[in-house]
Amino acid sequence: MKVLLIIYFIFYVLFYFFIDYVVLNDLVLYEFYSDKFSESRVYELLDFRKEWLWVTYPIKLLIQLIALQIPAMLIYLGLYLAKYEISYRKVFGIVLISEFIFFIPLLIKIIWFSFHPVSMESVRLFAPLSLFSLFDAESLQEWLFYPFKVLNVFEVVYWILMAFLLAKYCSFRSKVGLVRLRF
Repeated sequence: MKVLLIIYFIFYVLFYFFIDYVVLNDLVLYEFYSDKFSESRVYELLDFRKEWLWVTYPIKLLIQLIALQIPAMLIYLGLYLAKYEISYRKVFGIVLISEFIFFIPLLIKIIWFSFHPVSMESVRLFAPLSLFSLFDAESLQEWLFYPFKVLNVFEVVYWILMAFLLAKYCSFRSKVGLVRLRF
């Protein structure tokens, strides 16, 4: 499982590195900030970003590790209360495997913006296979952006895959008599 977690973090860093340095490059950021700030201030912001962007990656990894722990803990708690004997490590592994599904929208974003014009607005409004993509962004209120982006095909596949893996593991364990229900 340690190897799987390392692979997950490597993919995570690679995808976000590519987005930060190739998709959202200095030209895109310059165009976005040039309307808001003076030219010298924009160059200061870009220099600051170049100097400190590397700091965000360990922070992102820590946040992602916490984000992996939350569903694993909740599922483990539910299984424990249902009297299934399953290790937290196994539940975490199932959650980790399921989380790989979220690399697909990142890959789609990278591929899409490799062939289409990039602007901060287009990146902000890009949500493939989501409820958000069914509506015109100008017709939606700003507070609906996030929930409509989160309601997507990948989220559904994530939960279905996790349920399938949990059911497969629990049924396999019960066939060999390793899952004991305590009444």
